[in-house]
Amino acid sequence: MNLLLPKNTIRLQGRNFIIFWGLLFVLIGIMNAPDSQAQTPQYDLIAEYIERNTELLEWSYEVVRETENVPARQVLKEAQNLHLRSIRLLDENHPLMASNTAKSARTAMRNAVRLARESMGYEERLLLRVERFRDQHSHLLEQAREAHHKPALEFLRRSETMALRAQEQYQQGDARLAFKMLKQAEELMHRAARQLANDGGGEKLDRKIEMARTSLERAQEKLQNSDDPAALKMLTKSDEALDQALVFRDQGQPGRALQMANLCQRLARQAMNGASTAPNSEAVERQIERWDERHNLVTEKVLNSKLEAARRLLERARQQRFDSERSLGENEIETALRRIRAAHDLLTQAEDLIR
Repeated sequence: MNLLLPKNTIRLQGRNFIIFWGLLFVLIGIMNAPDSQAQTPQYDLIAEYIERNTELLEWSYEVVRETENVPARQVLKEAQNLHLRSIRLLDENHPLMASNTAKSARTAMRNAVRLARESMGYEERLLLRVERFRDQHSHLLEQAREAHHKPALEFLRRSETMALRAQEQYQQGDARLAFKMLKQAEELMHRAARQLANDGGGEKLDRKIEMARTSLERAQEKLQNSDDPAALKMLTKSDEALDQALVFRDQGQPGRALQMANLCQRLARQAMNGASTAPNSEAVERQIERWDERHNLVTEKVLNSKLEAARRLLERARQQRFDSERSLGENEIETALRRIRAAHDLLTQAEDLIR
């Protein structure tokens, strides 16, 4: 049997062999070629997506800059790197890779903005609680010193230390951790209040509640014909504080009860003093004017110090000052007052930093 193929068959197989390898090389070339515009009909859509990322990156930067939140800034920097990489990939004719990178960049932008907004929420809550903490701590410290109550004084000392640590974290741009530390400071302060309330049994707490009730009734009698909305609002809060003091006492929480009784008495006294102590637009305007005077002096010191942390505190103080003026224009007196006080606090922090 002749096992040899005919010559024409051999020539045909040779031609097929050449065609096969030729097609294979072409296929390999296509697989390794850049995903060019001609091969990707969605090229224009990807380019528009990346262009939109440029706008979103600018907006994200504005949001993050308002908070000075360190984690948010780190995530935003990563978003910026991814965005620049997506532009480079598109220029190098790799639209599919550019698309995936651009999507990752947008996700990072969203995460940065989310972190920044969470920080703003913590910052707003922190500023509210700091003012309340200072008032309560000051009154409890005065009582503990008068009573020479060493355990309560020790709790208050630890509370103040924790509050200072919270302030440091806030200055470093971590409002979330600062808020957590302030809560710990508040708990230490509550323990001091419980120590003071328990010293001498329930009779001391009952006397304090009666004193608060007397102050409230005296204020109610004095203001029964008053039309001052700020004083009347303070009087209502004083009444609510007394109710809370009674609830805490009945629930076996003497420390909280003592704090509420102190608050009731203080608010009642402020209400009786009338508009002179109640927040009003004139008082806020004076605070803003005083801030402007301080700002000029502090700015010069900060610029001379060349400390970046002090400069950031100064910028935040300016923002709080402008927010206060805006709130004042919208007749949100208490908010305006709170913000200008925060602006003064930030100026003080900046001054402390460069000393």
